[in-house]
Amino acid sequence: MSIKDEKAADLAGVLLEIGEPVIWNGQTFQALVSDPAIGETLELGGFTDTGDFTIKIPRTSFGAQLPKLGEIVEFEGTRFRIVRITNHPQYPLIVLVVGPLE
Repeated sequence: MSIKDEKAADLAGVLLEIGEPVIWNGQTFQALVSDPAIGETLELGGFTDTGDFTIKIPRTSFGAQLPKLGEIVEFEGTRFRIVRITNHPQYPLIVLVVGPLE
C-alpha cells in the first residue's frame, strides 16, 4: 500500500468518526468543516454579510464531476457559495472555501 493509499484510508476512518454532512449537487458528503465565521461589514447602503470557512471533502468521494466556483453547498441548513477551490493531485482532499450568498 502506498503512502497516498494509507492517507486516504486513514482519512476515511476519521470522517466516519467526526465528519459533518455537507450537501453539494444533491449529494451528501462527510466532510471536515472549519468553524464558520460569518459577520457583517458596514458598506454604502447598509450592512453586508462577510466571512468564509473551509469544507474539506475526500477526492475519492467525487466522481468525474467536481465542485466549481460559484456553486452552492449546504451546511447545517444554510446555503453558501463556493468562492475558492484547492484541488492538488497529491492531497487527498478537495478544499472548498465558502462564503455567504450575496
